[in-house]
Amino acid sequence: MPNATGKIAYVVSHGFAARMLLQTGLLGKLRALGREVCIIPPDDSDPVLREYCNLHGIGLHPFSSGKWIWKTNYGLYRSYFLEDLRSNAALYEKHYYEVHLRQGKLIFRIIPRILMMIQAVFTRVPAFQKAFGAAEQLLLRDRRALRLLKELRAGLIVSTYPVNAREGILLHNARIGKIPTAIHLLSWDNITCKGRFYSLADRYIAWGPVMVDEFISHYGIPEKCVEACGVPHFDLHHQMQNDPERIELIRKTGMDPSKPYLVFGMSSPRFAPREIDIVEHLASGIQSGLWGPDIQMLVRPHPQNVMGWMADPGWLQRLKKLESPRIRIFYPLLAKSHLPWSMEHEDMRLLSAALSGCLVCINSCSTLSIDALMSGKGNIAPMFDGQEALPYWQSARRLLDYTHIRKFVASGGTEVAVSYEDLQNKVNSYLEEPETHYTAACAARQSACGPASGEATDRVAVTIDKWLAEFEEPSLGRNAIRSEA
Repeated sequence: MPNATGKIAYVVSHGFAARMLLQTGLLGKLRALGREVCIIPPDDSDPVLREYCNLHGIGLHPFSSGKWIWKTNYGLYRSYFLEDLRSNAALYEKHYYEVHLRQGKLIFRIIPRILMMIQAVFTRVPAFQKAFGAAEQLLLRDRRALRLLKELRAGLIVSTYPVNAREGILLHNARIGKIPTAIHLLSWDNITCKGRFYSLADRYIAWGPVMVDEFISHYGIPEKCVEACGVPHFDLHHQMQNDPERIELIRKTGMDPSKPYLVFGMSSPRFAPREIDIVEHLASGIQSGLWGPDIQMLVRPHPQNVMGWMADPGWLQRLKKLESPRIRIFYPLLAKSHLPWSMEHEDMRLLSAALSGCLVCINSCSTLSIDALMSGKGNIAPMFDGQEALPYWQSARRLLDYTHIRKFVASGGTEVAVSYEDLQNKVNSYLEEPETHYTAACAARQSACGPASGEATDRVAVTIDKWLAEFEEPSLGRNAIRSEA
């Protein structure tokens, strides 16, 4: 049996993190290295988590804090005290939304205005920010968390989404209990777009060189504490190239794999309010034979289109009307769960297969644009608002100023379309020379995720096992480990 002191507890608060753990074999590889593994979700109702854990002998230990403050808008408002919102487009957009677009009681539009005035003082006086941070550390102390961590006897607590208060609580209390900690981010935008982490850790797993630099520049993390391992759930894209079921999986999405097709990966209406117009425009062009008689399009609504507070049922009705032999809608296979956007296992395989056979992916720089690169395909980002010119803070144009997207575009990871005519010309170019476009994007893929060799899951497992061995080494000492972080 694995040594109890070597138990790894992964904290999961988001369905995409669950996908990273369950659909890659990562937890199984850690088990094969002799490590006991458990998962700490918000609750144990998620059917995908329960089935996987029961099948593989993995412990499931739900945790949620009972403190009332975490049920308020504290998570949104804390950024006013810790960040300069005006210098970060992604964070300022949240302020704009609360003040100008939020529905409901007037007080919730007034509070952000007051906080913005307070921020003007906090950003000029670093001592105030430090005082706020110290007070927050007191809030993060939690008896429930300490009790759970004591019962688990974990050798390492790994957070996947440290901008979530629940994960910050567990990280903070693990440090109080002198339990080693690590952060293994579920997405590429978490450092620059989501606000300050609630708690830092001893070690960090980065996707690639870009994320390593962000850990160092944004948080002052020593480089020796960060390991670039790639992205476990992107390994599937490498494996899919030789999957004997690949062609049949493409057919399951409704596409004819013998004919060219586009994959349009949609974003949430919150980020691209007129994207449904662009989908309809492309569908009309395909139906009229603009790109010839054979070209098809597979439209993939983002999970946020389908479920959650950012969903828009009106979009789904409009998408249904587009269904035809050459236009198919590939709806995300969402599990019935309290875990936000928990996905069925088959969803990722179908998505990977669809990307592997497409001509080009059209996506406004969500993670799907990197999925496309890892599948050997290029991406076109439609950063415009159909025929309209929406105000900047409501427009898809603003996404180009989000830090992670700005870097991605600058590195050649995607080609930006700024109008219908521009989009049409770029699709034409892909029809003529798809490989030329993808070759130009390979450097961006390398900087974002490292090698596309399908070995990221192994690298993560080996790295975590190595860290545990270091933490367990008596000669190293806990204080020496702390001094590095």
